[in-house]
Amino acid sequence: MSKSNIVRAYRSDRHLIEIGLEVYDWEDEGIFYVYSPALDLTGYGKTKAESKGAFKTSLDIFMDYTYNKKTIFVELEHLGWSVNRKKKKAIPPENEEMLSDNELLKEISKKKGVTISNHNIQLALS
Repeated sequence: MSKSNIVRAYRSDRHLIEIGLEVYDWEDEGIFYVYSPALDLTGYGKTKAESKGAFKTSLDIFMDYTYNKKTIFVELEHLGWSVNRKKKKAIPPENEEMLSDNELLKEISKKKGVTISNHNIQLALS
């Protein structure tokens, strides 16, 4: 199981939640991939480190955009999360639900050599 550290610490005066995300790592035809089904974000590269860097960049862009546009709840709901705007809470969808709704995740789960790891990230909720 991969033990890499993919953390997005968002410092602000807004509400901050920390969530654990499952991240899938695999190699296919010389290209390394990192994918988070809960956020539908992917990173890829010629090395494992490059793919993780690309994933972190995708995560940073997602976080910055949704934070600045104040659309984090809309995006999370679109991705199947349970959101309570009044309490500023968001819960990712269950793995079974994502597996039944996400064709890419179905494909990935059938591949050999895929590792699944959990990473904590922080979301700034506005």
